[in-house]
Amino acid sequence: MRLLIVFLILITGTSLASAQQNAWLIVPGKSIGQIKLESPAQSLAVLGKPDGGDAAMMKAWRIWYSRKKDKRIDSSHMLAVFTAMRTQDTQYVKQIRVNSPKFRTAKGVGPGSTIATIKKAYPDIQRVQAYESANKARKIVVFQDTKQGIAFETVNSRSKKPVCSMVVVFDPGESAAGVLDFHAGFDLMTPVAP
Repeated sequence: MRLLIVFLILITGTSLASAQQNAWLIVPGKSIGQIKLESPAQSLAVLGKPDGGDAAMMKAWRIWYSRKKDKRIDSSHMLAVFTAMRTQDTQYVKQIRVNSPKFRTAKGVGPGSTIATIKKAYPDIQRVQAYESANKARKIVVFQDTKQGIAFETVNSRSKKPVCSMVVVFDPGESAAGVLDFHAGFDLMTPVAP
């Protein structure tokens, strides 16, 4: 009996550790943490009420920010989910974006990784799009692996060693750039030549 209890504790501990790891896992073309592509928008209720967003023409962005110890919003870390109507009465998750360095792919890359490191992990990524603010002070460059359904953004990538600021997961074969014209904190970003 004692052996059975120890075994159950070990199994429970292992599945708890696995669940904690999956909570921060980015899976290209599938999910970020517990949020899965193609899930109905109602599944986002587990995140609570969004802190912000935008909606129009049967599409919506929902944004959640992390919290400081005193419960105030910490806008430096965010999760953004894009949903679109696929049936008459239900929106589905089409894209997930995250900038917290806690989130990582199984290959160990995520926000905070250099693009050089990301290219080693995902050799098929291509520079596909760039966005610039009207005064040209801010620029976002998007590197994407269309086949796997993952993109990596850099902000102000004029550096010789650009660093990923945001990871985007989308349906394989589609493009993250199709809905990247909305950037939290980057008003009026304009597409420019990559």
